[in-house]
Amino acid sequence: MANPGLHATYKAPPHQLAVDAAQAAIRADLKAGRRSLFKPPPADPGRSDVLLDQRIAEELELVIRHLEQLGDVLVADPILLRRHAHQLQSLDLVQQVLGHLGRVVAARDRAMAVDRITLVELKSRLTRRALRSITS
Repeated sequence: MANPGLHATYKAPPHQLAVDAAQAAIRADLKAGRRSLFKPPPADPGRSDVLLDQRIAEELELVIRHLEQLGDVLVADPILLRRHAHQLQSLDLVQQVLGHLGRVVAARDRAMAVDRITLVELKSRLTRRALRSITS
């Protein structure tokens, strides 16, 4: 056991005192119900009221499941996996893209759904400015 005399004479440095005070304030706020350990969930873009949008999103989910099953079969073959690891990884990327597109199609607020896309390249392709007007 540590020497109690040393413990009694220990003086924490100022930066540690600041950390201890911040933690005590957070604990007090949590106990009083003024703070949460978690960020509030992001706003939900809602479901589209258009039945066709919902059906298209469901079909995209079905395609994703088929691709997942295909990928599971292909990665079970060690020779195929060794020869075509990069191409098999592309299946995962395709699944992710289809999943994001399905959520955008099914969303009432599509701009919010696009904003929630985590694939940077897809998000920038969907939000890029047009090179020229389509109507001109």
